[in-house]
Amino acid sequence: MAQTPMWKESLREAYPKFETINPEKAKSELGFAMQIFQQSPYLQKCDPQSILNAVVNVARTSITLNPVMRLAYLIPRKNKCVLEFSYMGLVAMLRDNGCIKSISAHIVYEDEEFEYDVAYNTIKHKPNFAKTEKEHNSRDMVGCYSRATLPSGEIVFEFMPMWEIDKIRSMSEGSGSKYSAWNTWRDEMIKKSVIKRHFKMLISGNPTEALATAMSVENENNALMTFKKQEGRLLSGFEQETTENGEIPLFREETPSDMPKRTPMLMSDDEIEAELEKEAKKSQTTIFPEETNEE
Repeated sequence: MAQTPMWKESLREAYPKFETINPEKAKSELGFAMQIFQQSPYLQKCDPQSILNAVVNVARTSITLNPVMRLAYLIPRKNKCVLEFSYMGLVAMLRDNGCIKSISAHIVYEDEEFEYDVAYNTIKHKPNFAKTEKEHNSRDMVGCYSRATLPSGEIVFEFMPMWEIDKIRSMSEGSGSKYSAWNTWRDEMIKKSVIKRHFKMLISGNPTEALATAMSVENENNALMTFKKQEGRLLSGFEQETTENGEIPLFREETPSDMPKRTPMLMSDDEIEAELEKEAKKSQTTIFPEETNEE
């Protein structure tokens, strides 16, 4: 009898954990994960624990791996499976958790009228639209800003000059690869950079565990933000979850005392795999381009 691949073992192991945290989405999301792995030999070679961590964090953040939505992806990076959020995924989490009414990000080009008043946090921007893709790609960028409408109706902005965004790109692992999202989805990654910075301020106060987990995952993946104990007010819900050096862990194992009560799962490993295979077949679509270990 052929031995079950390690990546399938990891998905089967993730199922009961996912079901404990988010039972309504366990079958569908693990089905999406199964589909993604079936189409990616790079992911299949990833460290099994990293696969388990990434999938369980899908449950913790309540994001979806549905490739049509393009909110989050499982990608291979240095032989580890990484849960990567798109900027649309960050926006969806802010909206779904009641932090904002709406938010958008806009790239500013050198040939446009743009005025940013730092003191009053206001922006005036008159965009110009290129006639062709070639013309669009040839224009120099000044920076990018996000515009958020809060539940109170207040509008707040966040602006990042292009040199800061370029610095973020240079610090991102694998950004030099031709498969990197920085090369295949340049504009989206630029917008994500400013949304991510704004995200930290928009969740301040009393963030949900889902938002705190999302920020921890982003910090672990891209190393653009550091959460220390002295910043406990931002992630107060996770303050007791810090490691010895004060950083928020990417993934924690549940203990019997903190696991929600539920009825015992009656499915065998083979039945779990059969269910995930069935879910995977429901949606056969093209997923986000893979990142490889090339630098």
